[in-house]
Amino acid sequence: MSPLLEKKVQQTSVPHREYETKIVRERVFKGGITKGEKVIYTLALMAVVCVTYLIVSNYATIYSLNHEMQQVESQINNQENVNSGLALQVKELSDPERILDIAQNELGMKLNDESVKVIHNND
Repeated sequence: MSPLLEKKVQQTSVPHREYETKIVRERVFKGGITKGEKVIYTLALMAVVCVTYLIVSNYATIYSLNHEMQQVESQINNQENVNSGLALQVKELSDPERILDIAQNELGMKLNDESVKVIHNND
């Protein structure tokens, strides 16, 4: 070949190779995550974990408080039943006829109607 033809072939082939190299370089994608993305993903993951922990701990606290409240309400109901039973006993035991019967029969007391004074309070 002549030197002129060789120059033309080199000139035409060299730009073509550079063009192919540029295309290949533009198409090449370096995979991976940047440091900034890693930090953002880590912080987001930590935030999700913290929020999840707070939600679960709040539900656990609410559950335990509801359980305690139900126990206290049950104790209150039991105590109210005991109190109502005792109030009924107080009414039965404070009956004037019962007191008079015990005083006369068991203690040997006698009722003297002349010494009884009735006081009416009309204030």
